[in-house]
Amino acid sequence: MNFTPHSVNYILNIADFAVELVLDERMPQLPENYRPFVAENAAAAPLLTLTAGSEVVSMENCEILSSFDDLGYRQDVYKHAEGYAFEIYNYDGQLAAKMESTARFERNRVWLADTDILTKEFGLNNTLMIAFAFASAYHGTLMMHSSVVAKGGCGYMFLGKSGTGKSTHSSLWLRYLDGYHLLNDDNPVLRVTDSEVIVYGSPWSGKTPCYRQEQAKVGALVMLEQAPYNKISRESVVVALSSLLCSCSVMIWDRSSYDCIMRTIEQVITRCGVWHLECLPDEDAARLCHDTIDRS
Repeated sequence: MNFTPHSVNYILNIADFAVELVLDERMPQLPENYRPFVAENAAAAPLLTLTAGSEVVSMENCEILSSFDDLGYRQDVYKHAEGYAFEIYNYDGQLAAKMESTARFERNRVWLADTDILTKEFGLNNTLMIAFAFASAYHGTLMMHSSVVAKGGCGYMFLGKSGTGKSTHSSLWLRYLDGYHLLNDDNPVLRVTDSEVIVYGSPWSGKTPCYRQEQAKVGALVMLEQAPYNKISRESVVVALSSLLCSCSVMIWDRSSYDCIMRTIEQVITRCGVWHLECLPDEDAARLCHDTIDRS
């Protein structure tokens, strides 16, 4: 895989990992969502390098593994001799980016479509998020689909299928419970250390522009389910494992990263409470969830 040097080099600090991002003139400035994460220099060797430019990424000699819709946009995943390749299509079905990556995503080269700046940013955001999710998977880290509120250095993560009401439940905590703020509304990073489970803000937050360079110790993870009543219960280990697995980025065909993700999920479950909240979108649901977790 050839990586051509380009003009502007950035070091980002994402979840205490150094990420090297190299952009050429096709991306005239760093998108706003990355700016809170810019570091003056890397404290350690970069977790990954992503080089984005005009050199076309070829899908020749690639085997397609999967094509799937991710909340309205399409991703095609390929395998090649050195690792993986991806094609990313935007919500209008236009090809936004192609990426080729080494097997553990340490090096990634991205071609951005020669269209408007929003399409370029869409392509950059999705390819870098993919690269980060699977490069960091080998280091006790999960890229989660979750909305997170925090207070006093403690974070609470709300999980569930798209449309379940994760953002709505976060907004209820912000409205009715004192002192909470939104840490991330779609793609926080969960990391297991020797002593703690930590949730980090990230440059990716879905439709809500919440890009916080902030971290909090995980107080609990709550799987949401819409219901005509409010009820909360603690999930069993087996159900908790399934809930977390469904809520994080995985490539089931990549055995090495999948095994690492499973080990990380097991550590999260043993250290953190995982709850199931059947709920209405109302104040009582927020208070029931908060008060139950707070007493546990």
